[in-house]
Amino acid sequence: MKGIAAAVALSIGLCQLAFAGEIKIEGGGTAITSVFLPIKNRYEKLHGDYLSIVQSSAVKGLIALNAGRVDIAAAAHPLDDIIAGAEKQGVAIDRSNLVQTQIGENCLAVIANRAGEVRSLSKEQLKGVFTGKITNWKEVGGKDLPVGVIWGRQTEGQNIQFTRIALDGEPVTAKAHLATTYRDISDMVGQLPGGIGVVSIEMSTPATRTVDTISISSPIYAVTKGKPSENVQTVIDFYKAEYGFLK
Repeated sequence: MKGIAAAVALSIGLCQLAFAGEIKIEGGGTAITSVFLPIKNRYEKLHGDYLSIVQSSAVKGLIALNAGRVDIAAAAHPLDDIIAGAEKQGVAIDRSNLVQTQIGENCLAVIANRAGEVRSLSKEQLKGVFTGKITNWKEVGGKDLPVGVIWGRQTEGQNIQFTRIALDGEPVTAKAHLATTYRDISDMVGQLPGGIGVVSIEMSTPATRTVDTISISSPIYAVTKGKPSENVQTVIDFYKAEYGFLK
């Protein structure tokens, strides 16, 4: 038994030694799925540090950073909005201690189920659809089908940007069908005749079409306490080098 226990302990020790270090990252779905998950395996292989990644929300990521539990809070909307969100949860965060580095840009696309036969929407039409003022596709030149807005619960950054830019701050319709991630939104739009939603630009599927409408993008940030450490800066530089984002 002692031999088995020693072997298990040795195995655990070897697993821990497989990586030189660990960089902890937490944040919203947009930033995590667009930036950090795509580089995880390649970064670990080339640099030897383990990327511990948690997808939650930008607010939870910032609270974790403030508490010292993570090295990077990942977000796809402005820092002031995230700090305000943390304050609503009873957590006061000193902005002066934080450094926000833009590492990417998430270009958003409005996708619709092909059955609705709508290929373009003006800003006013887009706003009308998502706020519930337009309820049937025939009102904007499409088929006689009810509009079904699909809205993500884990796409916090894009929701804020889309609401601010496309809806002029008005809330999305209360009749929206709730999804979770970008992939879930895309799948639900493809399954629901008359469905429409907002996703990352690469998330369109054969069952959906990208609607020609206003351009909307969401900046992606890595937030750190103070200047990024050498290891954290290496992660940021790696993403920029791999994906060509130079801002």
